[in-house]
Amino acid sequence: MHLNRTSFMLWKDVQITGGFWKKRQETNERVTLPAEYEQCVKTGRIESVKCLYHPEEDRHPRKGVFTIDGVLAENLADEKENGEKAVPRPHHYWDSDLAKWIEAASYSLAAHPDQGLEKQIDEIVDDFEKLQMEDGYLNTYYTVVEPGQRWTNVYTMHELYCAGHLMEAACAYYQATGKKKFLEIICRYADCIDRTFGIEDGKIHGYPGHQEIELALVKLYRVTGEKRYLNLARYFIDERGKQPSFFEEEALAHGRDPEEEGPKGILGKSFLPAGPYALFQAHLPVREQKTAEGHAVRVAYMGCAMADLVAETGDESLWNACVVLWKNVTQKRMYLTGGIGAKDGSERFSFDYHLPNESAYQETCASVGMTMWAARMLQIKPDSVYADIMERALYNSVISGVSLAGDTFFYANHLAAKPEMFSDAIITNPRMFPRRQKWFAVSCCPMNLARLLESVGGYIYSESETEFFVHLFIDSVTETVKENTRIQICQETQYPWDNKTRLIVTAQKPVYTSIAVRDPAFSRNTKVLVDGKEAEASLENGYLYLRRMWEGRTEIIVEFEMEPMYVEAHPCVRMDAGKTAIQYGPLIYCLEEADNGPNLSTVFADTAQKLTVKYEPDLLGGVCVVEGKALRACTEDWEGMLYRPIGSRFEEMTFRAVPYYAWSNREPGEMTVWINRVHTRTEE
Repeated sequence: MHLNRTSFMLWKDVQITGGFWKKRQETNERVTLPAEYEQCVKTGRIESVKCLYHPEEDRHPRKGVFTIDGVLAENLADEKENGEKAVPRPHHYWDSDLAKWIEAASYSLAAHPDQGLEKQIDEIVDDFEKLQMEDGYLNTYYTVVEPGQRWTNVYTMHELYCAGHLMEAACAYYQATGKKKFLEIICRYADCIDRTFGIEDGKIHGYPGHQEIELALVKLYRVTGEKRYLNLARYFIDERGKQPSFFEEEALAHGRDPEEEGPKGILGKSFLPAGPYALFQAHLPVREQKTAEGHAVRVAYMGCAMADLVAETGDESLWNACVVLWKNVTQKRMYLTGGIGAKDGSERFSFDYHLPNESAYQETCASVGMTMWAARMLQIKPDSVYADIMERALYNSVISGVSLAGDTFFYANHLAAKPEMFSDAIITNPRMFPRRQKWFAVSCCPMNLARLLESVGGYIYSESETEFFVHLFIDSVTETVKENTRIQICQETQYPWDNKTRLIVTAQKPVYTSIAVRDPAFSRNTKVLVDGKEAEASLENGYLYLRRMWEGRTEIIVEFEMEPMYVEAHPCVRMDAGKTAIQYGPLIYCLEEADNGPNLSTVFADTAQKLTVKYEPDLLGGVCVVEGKALRACTEDWEGMLYRPIGSRFEEMTFRAVPYYAWSNREPGEMTVWINRVHTRTEE
């Protein structure tokens, strides 16, 4: 298989110098990371690694009910029966929470050395070192809560998932600081896992319930050069979904009912109609899967690993399978904002074109996963179809997951909100509330978001031996070497508020190479100037290629056609039939009650009228507001009636729309992305 493989510039080799993303990173470093660490201390996550919990003496009343990913409330008690402070009972996913925080903090350290932050990480690493067993095994839950039960419930208990996040954290900390201790600890654990799982006799012939270790093993291979890690990642992907089912055999071997509380139980093998264990993408071998089924984050992480393996091995059948899943997700099962996962129940995909708005799950972690998956597809085939989705998720469904202040978070990201829906006592899952919260018992989303925000520099540029790609338009500086010549690329832009980006290319000596700049899907007419003159740029797979001799300092101006526009959904998305949404550049917009009053369902956007845009520096941290003409159904003459013959009156109004990522940063109220539509223009 012929691959035009590229490699992304490492996050630490790209400096974000200003603009939209610099501001987000500064908030992440100043507010979000410290707030997350504080919550990890408060909830017992930090101390859990110290082995303070003892099953017998700390057996006390515990809050919370276990679900597929953890608990709905912290599994803690305020105190024991004798009045002593209770020791937290470690959860089976807590190691992954600490790992994601370490990874995010490591990205920050690379750009901004901080002895205090580094000390916090080192203390956690020291505790992990003390926790590690002689054979390399490293897992808090199975060391202190269920000792002796390791690898007995790989299906649901996140052992390999936690291991994967520890691997990613160790790689990031080593790359940021040069310290090898954590990496050596995790390599010993990876060696233990390699001795435990595999095709050979005497090993467990299985794979994780929650994908993550697969992509992490590839990352560990790239950092260490140890080929066994790559081979183990390939084994986990190839083994998944084979018959007889590993999950079923594991359950039976340890005396568990494979259906877990009966047929179609939330952890049962028959929960989804696509087949046994479809919730975990284990209903078929990965090369035979044609639709994205089950838990959305797992699908995205699996896609990441598949693409990584293709990049390393050139496996054509795996690439084809990855493309099939990608197309099903992005063409039939993805939200306008780039998020995935329509169902609250098991955080999963539904069927094609089923994309509800008020009950949208669109977990923040799943949007992070889509960003990562898109980038890995770009590694193999530089095509704007992947970069456009990467950008869409980043600017919309990812950063909507954290408040502008940086200290409260969304788990689920709705596309419409009516607060009264969530005041019903029956709805108790706090992850679904349309108001950001300081923390969640299942805290994967805040941590995941923090690590992506801090590493966004690693998504801007990629390169091959002869080409340099600009995927995202972000104030930044990086360097590359082509034909033994150092080239600096400096990008200056006010994107996404402005339609221009300026690239300064400085070559130490004359060198011939290609610089390819993405032509975004929203831009119908992109112009490129080189040193003030219109340049000939060939358009290939959505990228504008400038092939030339670069000498000294060269200025490139890329100007997009960026006007606010109405967009529509596929006719089969029944929830959005007769509706429209607003896009400006990469941003999706929404109406909020704060700007447009209550009962947003009575607003009908007039798509015959032009939208206008203006920048408001004092609103929501500084945003472009989009305004348009609409008709609003009058409700005053409906007193005493619920239904009547058609004939409602409408009043003209001007609506104001704000970027979706910024919603719910003011007083609580209604919100909608999809707006009723009307077209008033008459034929002449």
